[in-house]
Amino acid sequence: MKKNQKRQTAVFMSLALAVSALAGCGGKAEEAQTESVQQSAAVQDGTEAASADSAQVTAFADIEFPDSMPANPTLAEADWYGYDDMSKKYEIEIFTYHYGKTPPAQDPIEAWLEEKYNVDITLTTCAQSDMETVLSTRFSSGDVPDLVTLPVLPTAVSGKNFGFTLAEQGLLLDAKEIYPYLPQTCKFVTKTILDYSTMPDGTIPFFTKYSIQDSDIWAYAIRQDWLDTFGMDMPETKEELIAYAKACTFEDPDGNGIQDTWFMTGAGGGTTFGMLSNFINFFGNPTAHAENGTLVSPMFDGTTKAYLEFLNELYELGVFAPDWYTIDWETAKSYTMNDKIGMVHYPSNSLYEEYVNAHNRDYSIIHSWAFLDKAPIENAKYAASGNPGLLFAIPKASVQEDPGKLKRICHIMDAMCYGGEAYFQTVQGGGLDVYPDYKDDYRQYNEDGTNICYVAPTHPGFTEYGTDNLDLAAWQNFGYTLKWQQYYSTNEEEKDYFELINEGVKKMAGYERWNNDALLINISGDIAPNLTEYENAQQYKFVTGQRSFDEWEAFQKEWLDKGGREKMAATAESLGCTLPDEMK
Repeated sequence: MKKNQKRQTAVFMSLALAVSALAGCGGKAEEAQTESVQQSAAVQDGTEAASADSAQVTAFADIEFPDSMPANPTLAEADWYGYDDMSKKYEIEIFTYHYGKTPPAQDPIEAWLEEKYNVDITLTTCAQSDMETVLSTRFSSGDVPDLVTLPVLPTAVSGKNFGFTLAEQGLLLDAKEIYPYLPQTCKFVTKTILDYSTMPDGTIPFFTKYSIQDSDIWAYAIRQDWLDTFGMDMPETKEELIAYAKACTFEDPDGNGIQDTWFMTGAGGGTTFGMLSNFINFFGNPTAHAENGTLVSPMFDGTTKAYLEFLNELYELGVFAPDWYTIDWETAKSYTMNDKIGMVHYPSNSLYEEYVNAHNRDYSIIHSWAFLDKAPIENAKYAASGNPGLLFAIPKASVQEDPGKLKRICHIMDAMCYGGEAYFQTVQGGGLDVYPDYKDDYRQYNEDGTNICYVAPTHPGFTEYGTDNLDLAAWQNFGYTLKWQQYYSTNEEEKDYFELINEGVKKMAGYERWNNDALLINISGDIAPNLTEYENAQQYKFVTGQRSFDEWEAFQKEWLDKGGREKMAATAESLGCTLPDEMK
C-alpha cells in the first residue's frame, strides 16, 4: 500500500483569478448524524470473485430510473461489478469537504478501501466554504482530482450551477457514461432528480443519489391515549380530524376539570403557520408545476384556498392554543411536553426523545404519541421528498485515457452507496472490518431494507482518531443517509422505546408523497423578494377571519401585482411550459 500524505487543500491562487476562469457556485450543505456490520451474503465477499466475463452493464438508455425513492431498498449484488478488472491497480484522488477536522495521515478507512479495491487513494479535503475556490483553482491549473464533490455553499443550487459551468467548458464526463457502472446508486436517482441534473443540451454533468437527511423524516403525530379516551380511531377524513380537534379542546382529555388543552399550536414565531403549514399538502400539490405543457400553481388551482379555509374552520372552532401564531418553536414545546396539545408535526426520534426527557426518562408513557398511519384527509398526500444528495463529478481528463480507471471509481462509489458492501465500513467513523480488533458496534441491513448503524462510545472515532468521531466523517459524504436508519440501543429498558421511534420512521417512509417538482424550478431570488412576506400576512387575515374568502379573486390579483406575475412567468420559463392567462 502506498503511504499517501493526506492532502489538505489550501487556496493558493487568488479567488479573483480562479473565478475569472470558472464562474462557479456552491450546493446545499448536508449535516450528518451518528450511529454498523452484518452484510448480506450477496455483497459480503463477492466483489473480487466476480469475473469480467460475467459482467452485465446496462446501457444508460435502458436504465429504469424510479419515479420515487424506494421505501424498502434492496442490496447490491456482487456480480454487478464484473466489469471491473481488479487485477489492475489505480491511483485515485478524491475531493470532498471535511467537518472541521481533517482526516488523519494514517487513515484507517482509506487503508481498508485501498486493500479491498486494489487502489492507492488520496483523499483531499477542505472546508465547505472553500470548495468553490479550491475547485476553481484546480480546474484552472489543469491539476484536477479524479472524483469531485461539487461545492455545497452558498446556496442549494450552487453545486448544480458550478457543475453546469464546468460542463459547458467540456471539463466533465457526461454521467450517461457513469450511471451504467452505478447499478446500486441508480435505485435512488428518481426521474425528477435526473431532470434536475440535465442541461438544456442533454448533458448530465454530475451524478447523485439520496440526501443524508431528507424532508421525509417529519410527519404528524397524534395523542393515542387521547384517542383511546375519546373512543376514537385515528382520523382518516377531514370530518374525523375536526371531531378529534374539538374533543382535544372541549372534552378534557387530561381529566383535570379545566379547559386547558387544545388541538394544535403553530409555533411559527409570528411569521408563518409553523406546524400548521404542512396541512397544505393534504389539499393539493403545494408547488407550481407543469401539467400537459401548462403551468399549474396552488394559488390558482384551489389548493391554497382549500388549505386556508380548513385552517379558518379550525380557528373559528377555537381549537388552537391562544398564542398559536406568535409562539416560537422552542417555547411551544411546553405544550407538547406538558400534555396540553393533541397533534404535532415532528421527526419521530425528536418527538419521543424530548417527550421522555421531559418526563424523567419514564418509558411507560411512550405510547401516548403515535404517528398517523396515513394522511388524515381523503386522497391526500404528504410533502415531497427525494431531494438529491451531494453532487459528484468525474473530470474528463482523469479517465479519458483509461476507461478502467472510470470503472474502478464507479465500483468504489457504488460500494459506498446505501445497500453496498462498503456502506457500513465508510460511514460513522468506519465499521468493524476497518477495525478488526473492535467489536462494540452493531451495523446491519434489515430484511425490510432498513438498517441499524449503532456506534458505541468505545468506537475508535472517539478514542483513537479524535474525540467526537468527526476526524473520519468526510468519508460518509459518499454514502451515508438517515433515510432508512433504524434506532437501536443495547439497553433492554429502551427496547420498546426505540421500536416506537422506528415504527414512526417506517410509516413516514411509506407515505404517498407529491412529486418533488420544486427541484425543476430555477429562478432568481431577486424576483419578487417581498412577495412571501405579503402572502403570509394576507393568509393570516384569511385564517383569522379578518378577510373574507369572497375576496379570494381580488387577493389573487393583488398577489400578481405584488410580484407574483413575474414569479409565475419566470417559473413557466424555467419549466419550459405555457403561462396561462389567469397568471398574466
